[in-house]
Amino acid sequence: MTSLVFINQMIVIYFGAFIIIVGVFGTVMQAFILMAARYYRKTPSTFYFIVASIHECGIFIAAYLPLVLSVSVLTSRTEVFALWCKLRYFFAISCSAISSSCGCMAAIDQFLITSQNARIRQLSSIKNAYRACFSFAIIWWLHGTLWIYYQEMSPITHSCAYPSDTFFIYAVFFMCIILCGAPCLIMVVFGLLANRNIKKTTCLSRLHIDRQLMIVVFIQVLLTLIGLTPYTGYSAYKTITFYFQKTADQRLMDTLVGNITYMFCSVAYGGRFYIFLYSSSRFRRMVKDRVLSWRRARRIIPLTR
Repeated sequence: MTSLVFINQMIVIYFGAFIIIVGVFGTVMQAFILMAARYYRKTPSTFYFIVASIHECGIFIAAYLPLVLSVSVLTSRTEVFALWCKLRYFFAISCSAISSSCGCMAAIDQFLITSQNARIRQLSSIKNAYRACFSFAIIWWLHGTLWIYYQEMSPITHSCAYPSDTFFIYAVFFMCIILCGAPCLIMVVFGLLANRNIKKTTCLSRLHIDRQLMIVVFIQVLLTLIGLTPYTGYSAYKTITFYFQKTADQRLMDTLVGNITYMFCSVAYGGRFYIFLYSSSRFRRMVKDRVLSWRRARRIIPLTR
């Protein structure tokens, strides 16, 4: 039992700290670079990525940072006060849902712009992207208030808990199906459909221009599938075994597996910036230009008399 606790602490502290640093840096850089370029701001897929990256930064701060602090510094995950217990899940759930929705819309947008049907291609527009993101933001932020209402701090364990078993099952179902299963399915389906459209024709006027962006979307589909599938399986297992009687070692093992799969989700949320760097020469040039401009701005030029 002691060894499992120690292993769990080391994984959460070191792996968690690593993904927070890499994830926050990647999401902030991605949002800044994409917003700085007019070409990316006016492209529906990259606009979805901008909105997603902003909320993904919130995921790393609201979801992963408290988990690491609870093990490395604090004695409980809600040591601050009960309000933070509610707000933490409110921000984490809402940001995760918006990020997943934007990822799905980016994959759908690639299917639209590669279609041979002109009417279908016209559905891919920056105005529709604005409307979709605004709608998702309203829906998921309002939905997140459920966690403010139902999430409580246990007076016994001093950790966040669900007083209602019904809402606990719903929360696990939501994380398993809506946050993990559905985005994976939607991205894979529309990614395959977009790939089929590309193989059918190479005469689309925007196909060559957006080829690098398509590669990013396709790799993002793969990362989402890899990152969210383990936690989907764990959530399903947690729901099935909810009423089972478990020993202390079994509960510790479940906690260890849950933390590992939970942190592994960062692959889906924090990897897009590094995909852009790897696959897009245009994006690499923009990052290089921005970094060089920052360095030039920090230089102190002496005044000459």
